[in-house]
Amino acid sequence: MYFFLNDYNDIGRVEVLDALLKAKDEYNPGYGFDDHSENARNLIKKALKNDNVDIHFVPGGTPANVLGVSCGMQQENSVLAVKTGHIQGHEAGSIEATGIKIETIESPTGKLNRDLLEKKLAEFNSELVTVPKKVYISNTTELGEVYTKKELREIYDFCKENDLYLFIDGARLAAALASDKCDYDLSDICNLCDIFYLGGTKNGLLLSEAMVVVNDNLKKNFINLQKQKGYLLAKSFVVGIMYETVFAKEDGYVSGARIAFEKAKALAKGISDKGYELAYDFESNQVFVILSDDQVNKFKEFSVFDVVGNVDGKNIARFVTTYRTSDEDIDGFISNI
Repeated sequence: MYFFLNDYNDIGRVEVLDALLKAKDEYNPGYGFDDHSENARNLIKKALKNDNVDIHFVPGGTPANVLGVSCGMQQENSVLAVKTGHIQGHEAGSIEATGIKIETIESPTGKLNRDLLEKKLAEFNSELVTVPKKVYISNTTELGEVYTKKELREIYDFCKENDLYLFIDGARLAAALASDKCDYDLSDICNLCDIFYLGGTKNGLLLSEAMVVVNDNLKKNFINLQKQKGYLLAKSFVVGIMYETVFAKEDGYVSGARIAFEKAKALAKGISDKGYELAYDFESNQVFVILSDDQVNKFKEFSVFDVVGNVDGKNIARFVTTYRTSDEDIDGFISNI
């Protein structure tokens, strides 16, 4: 079976597993106050070319999104996000459970832009509504799209003009950085938002994301908030070792995502060459294909993937590649279809 269900389907990169095994006889203090976590934070700051950010390790994407949304917020505040945003449809109400409402925006794509934000913000003009204080975007988006530097800059400028924080969900940030469409480096992200995270779960680590807090107003009491929500890891050194290993190598964070992108590009081309229609333009490690019910059933005889929606009575199937996807996987799947 060819496995394209998601990008968190294995235990982790071999070098990460080797590093953890090497440290098996160590004794480390907890809650991130260990040498591995401190070294990892320093290596990340070096890659970001910014020593003024705060970095916190959390278990996974949902904790990162809860903390990213709720930090620096009051109970009357809300967060603006596109209707297809991950926090809206994939977090089981965990954001709202913090007391922060998600105010959704209809978008023709999976992206936000200045015009959409201007129109939405104009709706909040009385004491009977929430007070928007933060904007949420993901990069890549739920539809596999990659924001350009210009697009990010325009959104962030709007946020600063309107006293809003910008939070970037970076669960697939490595995939965005590996894309041909990306016109910026990892070190540019700190200048384009107030808070973001470096996804590990979907980038070859066993688990965890690295929160990067850029705006000084969001740094205070972050660890207290992290502990309150249940997202402060006692064995944070395990995560520190993983990020330490990945960021010890130049381009180490994005290297696996580059492999995934090249395989996805070949997959998208092969599917298109066979006459199948892509639901969305190919931009990252997610390939979306329009398939009939019969085609879905046929494809499932030899591959594992997800059906994520429908259009005009047909299915939108999603195929996701990883750093482990091989040429044999792509060629074999294309041959079968």
